[in-house]
Amino acid sequence: MRRIAGSLYAQLTLVLLAALAASFATMYLIFLSHLEDTRNNNFARSLVTQIRLAEALLRTRPVSGFPAIAGIHIERNAPASPQNIPAEAARRLHFLKAKLEEALQRRVEVVAAREPTPGLWITLHTDQAEPPQWIFFPTQRPHSRFEDPLLRVLLVGFTVFFVGSMLLLWRIQRPLERLGKALEAVGQSSLPQTIPLSGVGEIRMLGARYNEMVERLRRYEEDRATMLAGVSHDLRTPLTRLRLLVELVQGARCSEMLRNLDDIGRITEQFLDYARGNNEEPLEQRDLALFVEEVAAPYATEGFSLVGMEEGIVLPLRASSLRRALVNLIENAIEYGRFPFSVSVSREDGAAMIAVEDAGDGIEPGLIAYAMRPFSRLDNARGGKGHCGLGLVIAAKIAEEHHGRLELGKRPGGGLKASIRLPLNAV
Repeated sequence: MRRIAGSLYAQLTLVLLAALAASFATMYLIFLSHLEDTRNNNFARSLVTQIRLAEALLRTRPVSGFPAIAGIHIERNAPASPQNIPAEAARRLHFLKAKLEEALQRRVEVVAAREPTPGLWITLHTDQAEPPQWIFFPTQRPHSRFEDPLLRVLLVGFTVFFVGSMLLLWRIQRPLERLGKALEAVGQSSLPQTIPLSGVGEIRMLGARYNEMVERLRRYEEDRATMLAGVSHDLRTPLTRLRLLVELVQGARCSEMLRNLDDIGRITEQFLDYARGNNEEPLEQRDLALFVEEVAAPYATEGFSLVGMEEGIVLPLRASSLRRALVNLIENAIEYGRFPFSVSVSREDGAAMIAVEDAGDGIEPGLIAYAMRPFSRLDNARGGKGHCGLGLVIAAKIAEEHHGRLELGKRPGGGLKASIRLPLNAV
């Protein structure tokens, strides 16, 4: 819910809704005030005409002979003034009284009537000796706001304008959302996919630029794969020849030279593993405890033990790449740490944890971020040895390709705890 509320579409919708509501409300109030003034002026002019006509008729005939027209009638007794008149009705009566006095050039009394028929009682001009006579004009009952035709027209206009704006925003939002997901997938997949072009012109142009970028990345990926395949083949061949020559020479320093060749081969493999990536390897369902036990079994002679192996955790894994990550952590512990060594599998906060622990000097918290950088060396922190600095980086990269992460921390009692956290719902 928080993600939806914080999205661009939701925020634009709220801003547009507030702007339209304020605009249409202001427009309605302005129109309503203007129409109300126009109605009151027209009503006042109509009353003036009818009052003058009634006074002219009364000069030639008695009150009893006054014709009953549309509910208009004359009385001699003053009507009772209603109590608790609404402010709007009182303002309208004051306005009508002022208009009538201005047009008739005399003092006029105006009294509102509610029952039995809503209307107005207005004094007529008579001789000074006689009490004033009152003429009654019926009026229509005021309609509610929802029955106002102007309000209905504005509500229809508001709805049409708002829905049209939402459709336009949706045509902008959907392509942007699709582009955002595609950009997120670029960092998680070695083969990002193009997106269909849709939306308004500028959005389509942005999508076209993304598709061009994807095509360039694909070409770069093909070139990189070709280069790595060539480098792997070209390096392994001379290394194999050197190994054969060294073994044939059988010199005093033969074993040392073979170890150096092994180091070169291992470093070369790490470079290739780091550059190659593992997303093309298919996923397979594996029991995590059995998988870790299988990987760690050859290192039992080095002092590695299995502790806390929680069973029943089945996840989709890229077995070869995750094996490489776990082997890197195990060999790091052997080379830089101290006995005892252990490997464990457990559940923690909705994730599966593969933890490799040793009792060495560990890594200071301030150096953990540096240790996760490519080609970094922590000789002073981990016993004075260091190779090409890619072991932890490769393990972290493989964990990310499984939608997880590599975590480094202190082992209880001293040492390093390197954990691969894998989400239980990994896909």
